[in-house]
Amino acid sequence: MTDQRESHLPDPVRADFLKLFLEHQDDLRAFIGAVVRDSAQRDDVFQEVAMELWRGFDRYDPQRSFGAWARGVAKHRVMKHYRSQGRVPMPLSPAAVEATLNAFDAIDDFRGAATDWKDALEACLQQMPAQSRKLLSMRYDNESDIGSIASVLRKTVDAIYQSLSRIRKQLEICVRERLRTQP
Repeated sequence: MTDQRESHLPDPVRADFLKLFLEHQDDLRAFIGAVVRDSAQRDDVFQEVAMELWRGFDRYDPQRSFGAWARGVAKHRVMKHYRSQGRVPMPLSPAAVEATLNAFDAIDDFRGAATDWKDALEACLQQMPAQSRKLLSMRYDNESDIGSIASVLRKTVDAIYQSLSRIRKQLEICVRERLRTQP
């Protein structure tokens, strides 16, 4: 028998939930695994968290990271699990579970920043002149040494170093500007 609310969720909402859940399930499993050592209990907690996320998806704020929200739900479920086990002392203190949660959130924030940086770099590269992109490709994609590049382009080694230095500086300025103006 299905939960009445489940059967009335519109298809787009179901699709949104599934997309977000599948995208974050490995990190969610990792968080739960970091604080629940027994594999059977870990699987049980993961299933309980998945159901709680599904049932509470209407309370999820899309302005917030889904991963952070899911881990917050998982943290409360883990603490409830420990209390229901009646284990004294608990395998991990609430402070240790909170510290683990904070570490996962910090990693999540770093990934987001890295993605923003990568997107900005790709956009800046597309704006560069073709000759500059070619020089970067020769140096970094093909891993050619400066002497080989100078020989192919019929320029001095010093000229290649200077060109690469200017290009890298332009990219740095462009990326910083893009990241600064992002919402």
